[in-house]
Amino acid sequence: MLRYLNADSEGSISYSHFRNFMLLLPSERLEDDPRNIWFEAATLVAVPPPVEISTGNVLKSALAGGLASALSTSVMHPIDSMKTRVQASSLSFPDLISTLPQIGLRGLYRGSIPAILGQFSSHGLRTGIFEASKLVLKSVAPTLPDIQVQSLASFCSTILGTAVRIPCEVLKQRLQAGIFNNVGEAIIGTMQKDGPKGFFRGTGATLCREVPFYVAGMCLYAEAKKAAQHVLNRDLEPWETIAVGALSGGLAALVTTPFDVMKTRMMTAAPGTPVSMQLIVFSILRNEGPLGLFKGAIPRFFWIAPLGAMNFAGYELAKKAMIEADSDSTDPIHDKRTKVVSRG
Repeated sequence: MLRYLNADSEGSISYSHFRNFMLLLPSERLEDDPRNIWFEAATLVAVPPPVEISTGNVLKSALAGGLASALSTSVMHPIDSMKTRVQASSLSFPDLISTLPQIGLRGLYRGSIPAILGQFSSHGLRTGIFEASKLVLKSVAPTLPDIQVQSLASFCSTILGTAVRIPCEVLKQRLQAGIFNNVGEAIIGTMQKDGPKGFFRGTGATLCREVPFYVAGMCLYAEAKKAAQHVLNRDLEPWETIAVGALSGGLAALVTTPFDVMKTRMMTAAPGTPVSMQLIVFSILRNEGPLGLFKGAIPRFFWIAPLGAMNFAGYELAKKAMIEADSDSTDPIHDKRTKVVSRG
């Protein structure tokens, strides 16, 4: 048979000879020849099974991510308001602390409605796309290292998720900075003075902040969790997973603070005033120095650390709980079917 296929000494077969062989009738393939066993075994190639994207799991991931982010945002919103007020003005963090009695708790919760809605929709979309992207990448490129899979999936999902959140972010920050008094006034005022483009002011700075933040945060979280599991030689407890998520989120927040400052300045600029990232950067460096790009880094760390715990670790734990609850609910049905079959 090898002679028929013109194989060389090492058993290599050209495509043309293989095609001609496969076009032969079964009776012509010398099926009784025991050397066929060698040929068929030699041509077997290990192919990974196709990965099916479960719509249910993706939706569970999106719901878990959205709920985790909305919950953490509602709890930590006052710290976000403090960060915005520091970044949008000449106040330092200690100066702002001294004015908290005048601001009051109600003032610190200004902009919470668009913030929660924006976080729920964008983070839900981001986590859903993140899970689907990981499955697609593992199916298309099974040899790709995990860290590259995490990075590419985070990049794709963050861009789409951020695009949904930017209008809510504009409304939130203008309410936090005191430019408008309520959500309705913010929507009408932004539309009248800036037009539809006003709801997407600061998009470039937001993407420059969000993409590195989530890519770095997810990679830090995944690698730190692996390292902790390796050191402890066991699976992490839920509180340990949450601590790893908080530390990963906080560190990623510190690194991306300059883009957060630029985003805040662009979104809270006087409505109708043209702004750009270049103008904002030059203005900060000229008037406040390089440290001006890190204004609000302290409240941002303490705001993002719990968000990282919820968005990274909390999302994973919530998704795991949903999947376990779903499997538990299907077990009685499976047991019932097994009993019926056994009786039959």
